[in-house]
Formats: sequence, structure tokens, C-alpha cells
Amino acid sequence: MAFQKAGLVSEIPAGQAKQVTLAGKTLALFNVSGSYYAIDGVCTHRGAPLAEGTCQGTVVECPWHGAHFDLTSGAHLSPPAPRGVTAYKVQVVGDEIQIDV
Repeated sequence: MAFQKAGLVSEIPAGQAKQVTLAGKTLALFNVSGSYYAIDGVCTHRGAPLAEGTCQGTVVECPWHGAHFDLTSGAHLSPPAPRGVTAYKVQVVGDEIQIDV
């Protein structure tokens, strides 16, 4: 695993998310009040794009069927998702957001 550039701080305002592809993986990158989180970008239920979900703190709600995932661990918190997703380490270097994939 190695940190790779996922975007710039200016591209993801607080409260927003962005879908990125790194190392062949679709990831969802979130800015929660200036803290960045990255998880697998596809819901384990029906494949919805999690970057389009709504966040409440560090929990994202799947935009299609309402499953909840913890951005800090990737754990699923409610059905219909059968399991969680992978969470990735994120660092900011200068104005660059990097994800360890």
C-alpha cells in the first residue's frame, strides 16, 4: 500500500464528497468539517455510489436504499447492506489529499 493523490483540498469543500478511482478501486472521499475520510465507493447492498450519499457527522447514508456506513471504520450500521466496506487512511500534504491504497 502507498499513498496516492486523490485530489486537492479545494476540490472537496466541507460537507461534500467526491468519487475517485485509485489503483483500480472506486473510492468515496469525504470532507467532514475539515477531516478527510475514504471508504470503498460502492454500497455492499446494490452497488450505489456512496460519494452521493448524505453525511451526518462521520456516518454516510447510501443514496439508494438508506444503509448507513461509518466513515472511520467502514462498518455498516444498518440494513439493507449485508456487510461493511474498507476504510482507507487519508493524509493531507500541502493542498493535496492522499489515500493509502
